[in-house]
Formats: sequence, structure tokens, C-alpha cells
Amino acid sequence: MRLYITTVRRWWIALAAIIVMAVVCQLSGTSSVDLPALNGSGVTPLAYFTPLLVSSTVLYCLNRRADHIERTAAVAVAVIDAVFIASVFVLCLVAGFVTGFDNARNVLLLTCIGLLVAHVGNSASGISVSMMLLIASIVAGRGPAGSHAWWAVVLYPSGSVPAWSLTAILLAVTGIHSVRSSAKS
Repeated sequence: MRLYITTVRRWWIALAAIIVMAVVCQLSGTSSVDLPALNGSGVTPLAYFTPLLVSSTVLYCLNRRADHIERTAAVAVAVIDAVFIASVFVLCLVAGFVTGFDNARNVLLLTCIGLLVAHVGNSASGISVSMMLLIASIVAGRGPAGSHAWWAVVLYPSGSVPAWSLTAILLAVTGIHSVRSSAKS
């Protein structure tokens, strides 16, 4: 099973993505990217995009399968995946001391949305929806003087109770859905 985790699922890539996210956030500082914006400024901090590194990596790792091994495994692979996803979330929250807790929250939020979409479609659609939510929030959700639309949750500051509440709800829904999916198989 150890080889399955490191060779097939490649969960070590998620750790590398968290480290890259922390390094990019630390090195970029106040660096920004010019993007089109419907309202307000088109300047976007580079750190807004770093949660996509981790959320995309988690979905990539979950998409890698070896069905013949999963069917004959002594331990349910869904349980191992849940443990690794939880550990990625914990590591992202710890990395929040470096990256900012808004980035850590966005990793959880985008990953949960990606997982829910991937359950309906596939991991590529989950990654795409997460990316489009982030881009739509940045392009259409920003207003003048640092304000943002109510639906642009990824732009909320790190201390926002509504953003953390929505993230917790999505985390619970994703967890419940994963438990039901693994019970059926």
C-alpha cells in the first residue's frame, strides 16, 4: 500500500505543492498581476492564484488510479484518500501562518468545490470549475476601493466569518458525500 500511495496516487506531490505555495506567497510579497476587471482596479495580488496549486494537485492525485489494486486492497483506498486529504488541509492551515489564512481557506474552499464537481463529472472538470470560480471572483467580483461582491468568497479577508462558515459547510458536505460514495463501493 505504501507503493500505491507514493507511486500511483503520488500524494507526495501535494506536500510539494504546499511548499511551493508557501514559497511563492513569501517571495511574491506585494507582487501583482494585471488582469481585466469589470469594476475597480485590474491589479491582482499574485498570492490569490497560489491556492490553485494545491487544489489542482489534490484532484490530480485522486484521479490517478489502479483499479485492480483498489479492488483487492486490504484497507479501503477511500479511507487512505480521506486521511491524505485531511492531512493536506491541516498542512495548508499550518502554512497559513506563512501564506495568510485567506489562502489556506481558499485552498479548502476550492478543493471542496473541485471534489464535489469531480464526483459528478471528473477531476478535470473539478479543477476547471475551481479555476473559473477564482477567475470570475477576481474579474467580476472586485469593486472599487478594495470592496468585493457578496458571492466572491475567495476575495474575503482571512478573518471573515461568512467565508469560513461557507468553507466549513462545503467541507462537511464533501465529507458526507465521500463517506456515502465509499460506502456504495
